[in-house]
Amino acid sequence: MLNRPQTEFIQAQLLPWRRIGPGNARPDAEFKFLSRDDETGGCSAIIRYPAGWRREAVEHVDVTEEFYILDGEIEINGQTYSHDTYGYAPAGATRQTMSSEHGAVVLTFFSAEPSLIAGEGDGDHITHIDALHMPWDMTLNDPKLAHLGISRKDLYANPETGERTFLSMILPHSEPPNLKGPQELHPTVEEAYVVSGSLTGPHGTMTPGAYFWRPPGIAHGPFGTRWGCVALIRFLGGKHENIWTPTEAPFSFNAPYDPVLPDDLSAFAYAPWQPPPRY
Repeated sequence: MLNRPQTEFIQAQLLPWRRIGPGNARPDAEFKFLSRDDETGGCSAIIRYPAGWRREAVEHVDVTEEFYILDGEIEINGQTYSHDTYGYAPAGATRQTMSSEHGAVVLTFFSAEPSLIAGEGDGDHITHIDALHMPWDMTLNDPKLAHLGISRKDLYANPETGERTFLSMILPHSEPPNLKGPQELHPTVEEAYVVSGSLTGPHGTMTPGAYFWRPPGIAHGPFGTRWGCVALIRFLGGKHENIWTPTEAPFSFNAPYDPVLPDDLSAFAYAPWQPPPRY
């Protein structure tokens, strides 16, 4: 699950849609791989369900699944997951029905290769968190990040491993003091997908759809944003900890796009991409 090369960063809009075939976890939907572990099949993906997509069968997958609804809505076992809803399905969670009447686009994370297994599983129920109506936690957790005004919405935390998933919001007009600052690194994997706004760092400016997978121990930052940013972030492989470099690095809103990508994504690094016009 965690043996993936650094991807920092790619705009998901540039990646091709692929159709999901029979026997896989979501047959007849479409997907884009954001990152994937070639050994375990663990992956992060965007899945697009067409209008009218439906499964009516008692079945399960034997891997854990996290998902966040970017657009539209899906139904699972009679429960509706609309936009900005988060779900966690433990391995073996039984699905009796799953559908999308009007279509949906879903950010999805599988812990290993997902395959459909007929019959009931032995997992617990699938959680349902209405992130849209959760309050933001504005508690400052690291004074070195005070200039960003970070707030959080906690979606998942594993008390045994320390792994966590949350929404992170950075306030507009945030930049490091004097346009420089120390870099941070973590003993864990950090994974993020930009849901809205933009965020600028050493590799350029991430806009909605930007994705990165950062292995442990890679120094990054400093960051800033003109108009704010909301991203879904996951820390994997242990408890999140910020470790700061003793030296400072410069910051600029004009940092050019300078990605670090695996070979299978490098062809998409400089494809023409412009965010939708604001005016």
